[in-house]
Amino acid sequence: MNFNRGKYLLPILLIVLFFSGAINLVKAGSKDFTISGYILNSGNQPISFANILHKESGKGAVADEYGKFELATGLAEVTCTLQISAIGYCPIEVSVDLTSDHTIHQNFHLKVNRYHIEQVVISGQSKPVPVDSSIYKIKLIDNEKIQQSGSVNLSELLTTEANIRMTTDLILGTQIEMMGLEGQNVKVMIDGVPIIGRLSGNIDLSQINLDNIEQVEIIEGPMSVVYGNNALAGSINLITKQNKYHKLETQTKVYAESVGRYSFNVSGSQRIDKNMFSVDGGYEYFGGVDFDKSNRSMNWKPKKLYKINANYKWDGKNWQPFIKGGIFKDRLWNKSDLSEGHLAKDTYYFTERYDISAGITGSWNKNNSLNIVASYNIYYRDNQDFSKDLSTLKTTMSQRERTQEMYQKMTRGIWGYQFSDLKLKLQCGYDINVEAMDGARIESGHEDISDYAAFLNLNYKVSNAFEIQPGIRVAYNSDYNAPLVYSINTKWSAKKKFSWRASGAKGFRAPDVKELYYNFKDSNHDIEGNPDLKAESSINFNSTLDYKIYGYNAMLNISCSQYYNSVDNLITLQSISNTTSYSYFNVDDSKSTGGDFNVDYSFKNKIKINMGYGLTGRCNTYGDASVDGKFKWTHEFFCGVKLVEPFTSLVFKADYKYNGELPYYYSDDNEVIQEGLQEAYQTLNASLKRNCLKGRLNIVAGAKNLFDVTSVMTSGSSSTAHSSGSDVPISYGRSYFISATFKFNK
Repeated sequence: MNFNRGKYLLPILLIVLFFSGAINLVKAGSKDFTISGYILNSGNQPISFANILHKESGKGAVADEYGKFELATGLAEVTCTLQISAIGYCPIEVSVDLTSDHTIHQNFHLKVNRYHIEQVVISGQSKPVPVDSSIYKIKLIDNEKIQQSGSVNLSELLTTEANIRMTTDLILGTQIEMMGLEGQNVKVMIDGVPIIGRLSGNIDLSQINLDNIEQVEIIEGPMSVVYGNNALAGSINLITKQNKYHKLETQTKVYAESVGRYSFNVSGSQRIDKNMFSVDGGYEYFGGVDFDKSNRSMNWKPKKLYKINANYKWDGKNWQPFIKGGIFKDRLWNKSDLSEGHLAKDTYYFTERYDISAGITGSWNKNNSLNIVASYNIYYRDNQDFSKDLSTLKTTMSQRERTQEMYQKMTRGIWGYQFSDLKLKLQCGYDINVEAMDGARIESGHEDISDYAAFLNLNYKVSNAFEIQPGIRVAYNSDYNAPLVYSINTKWSAKKKFSWRASGAKGFRAPDVKELYYNFKDSNHDIEGNPDLKAESSINFNSTLDYKIYGYNAMLNISCSQYYNSVDNLITLQSISNTTSYSYFNVDDSKSTGGDFNVDYSFKNKIKINMGYGLTGRCNTYGDASVDGKFKWTHEFFCGVKLVEPFTSLVFKADYKYNGELPYYYSDDNEVIQEGLQEAYQTLNASLKRNCLKGRLNIVAGAKNLFDVTSVMTSGSSSTAHSSGSDVPISYGRSYFISATFKFNK
């Protein structure tokens, strides 16, 4: 009996050993398989915040803002299935072969769903968010539109945009008006860093080159809680290009225009592990345009422009610190008519900008995000007179005079926190700006103004359809008593088709150093600072309705917006009594109101049409001046068409804008405030674009200002501190251009 038991013992032991070994083998093979990589579009550009789902285990992951993801799948089989989706792209389901080393690195590509595109923005946020998810109404101009328009600088790009009006000073450059408020109330930034060097309160937008810009984000409406000074009308934030994926990426662009305007730009970036190095540089030349060939002076002045930028970024998993620097130089040549029949007396105007900034973005978990930037900026503006005797060719050059020397130190940090219930989001931060000006044209030789602020936005999602965000900003200004600035923003969405945004805010703007202390005098200008200026304060209201209709082959978007601004003590230029000089004064009360109605239609991504109508009313009160106190209205109409030829993919685009009569106020010979009127004009641009060599070569050819508008007339006396006569310059006339951009990456 014992023998029989022993007879079965050995087989039993062998069976046990076999199954235990098999179990161990299964356990050995049951490690978590990790799949990592990038989610990319058809142009090999990363897709931010794509969703990746492991179908067998139900585990998932979300790609970061650079398209990078990592997913632990759990128990492995020979193959697994991933479902990948992202807003604005067609979802895919793919099978992945698993290897024995338990680590897979693979990239996946999604095709754009042309009727459900949602782009990502960063303005006013602690981290990138889809544009339709932002509680702010953000107008986004992407790189495709920038290229197709043939725009070299920001001024040209914004010429046909709604609620924006561009004006030109032939010495100081182009200036902007947005929502009825002038440029001193518009914050202009590059990657969140304010651009310094305002002339007569405005940034010269023609100096901002677009060759290295990925997109332009425009927020219409007060952003004083986050951005402080100069943001009563809104903000314009230019986002630079980044090499988010390729090991090596280069781009070369050449541009030529029929009026003697040429530009060349080259850029390159290299990724070494997590280190990214990039550099770009460019040169622009404009020979000037003269409408009267009988004299030597030119209406549009010749100019040269140089720029170079360098950037380093460490692309970590959670944190991305960076440092960047830039140099910009511009020379404007103001030619004079001949005196004594043979003597030319000209002036060079030089502009220089030196910028360095550093910062860090990222998050330490899914609920926390941080965005910090700090910068130091230098701005110089010089004049240099020279004369040339054309009979002897003798040249006399004066000393180069520094007319403006500005310094800016700033830092801004935004921390965002998402509470675990997903209903409450916190955004708080700080904003520090120190502005200084030196030079002989400052009476004391040096003046500075500092602003230190902390702000808080609290976003509460009342329901899936409605959210509300109150915000406050507490500030200390070295020269003025800064009041509490506050805002409230709301957003209501219904079935992803209808959305309504509304906001109300209080704004504050202290005069800058130039408005207070700077005396600007040359052959074209005579402006004195006014140390007795009061700070501006404002109340602003905005409302926007959007309705989207999606079809299988088409999309229709209808939007309607309204706004109202009331600014006390608005700072503006006026003539000084009994002199030919100008200075800054406070307007007792300035109001602007209006809105626009816009329709966008897209069919099969082959036809895109947008058209709309805008209305802006302005009303100013100048103490006891004899103005009627009624709103003066300006109308505008805009229309754009984009057509794609299906066989060659040739793209045709045309943009039209009607700018209605513009009322303004001036002081007559008796120092009485009078009302004048600038006549209406129209703008039409058209272009053709063709991609070659599998998208590496992009060629754009077109025409600008097809109606050949060069200037418009004004009624009343329109002499200002910057120009004389009754003509207001608009453009150098009709022109034709061609540009070629070559890209290489690996």
